[in-house]
Amino acid sequence: MPSNVANVIFYAAVFLGIVYGSRILEKRWPIADVPHDEFRDDWLAVIVSLGLSYMLAPVAAISAGAIAGYAGVGWIKLPTEGYWWYVSLAIVVVALDLYKYAYHRLQHAIPFLWAMHSFHHSANGVTFITGGRHFWLERVLSEAFLPILAILFRIPPDIAIAIGFIFFLPDACAHLNVRIPLGRYVTWINNPQWHRIHHSVRPEHRDKNFAAFFPLLDILFGTAWVPKPDEYPATGLVPAERVDIINSVIWPIRHLRNLWHRESHNELG
Repeated sequence: MPSNVANVIFYAAVFLGIVYGSRILEKRWPIADVPHDEFRDDWLAVIVSLGLSYMLAPVAAISAGAIAGYAGVGWIKLPTEGYWWYVSLAIVVVALDLYKYAYHRLQHAIPFLWAMHSFHHSANGVTFITGGRHFWLERVLSEAFLPILAILFRIPPDIAIAIGFIFFLPDACAHLNVRIPLGRYVTWINNPQWHRIHHSVRPEHRDKNFAAFFPLLDILFGTAWVPKPDEYPATGLVPAERVDIINSVIWPIRHLRNLWHRESHNELG
């Protein structure tokens, strides 16, 4: 069996194992009941998003390569000898978390970016799969025009792999529909309760808890909402919206159209 085929099978098996394991946890200790049709909507949105973004990945790679080639790649060479490897790892973790935090805030502040990012927030029932529910063009544009870390750092492959594992737990697993009572440790690392505040329908939770890894960033920049021990609000957009295949492809157009209609109605009213 060719090695590339074996790798595909291996990663597919790992992915399916993670998804199946997350479903077991979400059924055993759920934060909220998520109807089957909403879970199906998440899967549909993720499949469309990944399919379209992978189709356009070569275009994004060409754009990112051109930008990186013009700006230069690896301005800072990270030392990896001995304990310096861990120092370099920490530097990249902090830099990546700052980048994710800043870009996430822009997604909520700039109407064009929010028109795409609202697709992610349209999930009425947040589950592990919701972590992959992003509008396809959002992925393509961020990969095509924001190769910031590649420009700043010359990151060795082993550190890049370690970064993927490190960010998996707090970033990807923050959407788990699992009640994990962390108590006073809820501000130490991103987790399902901390990030659920970010997806909350309640107005006081709007634009709170952006951090991908360290909630300390939210605390430092004034966007933190420290949840009470039993604070698990409902999630989604207000008013609630559902997603089908067509909306998965043209979501920003629909969102901007609805926004224009609401603003026109308010002006006439």
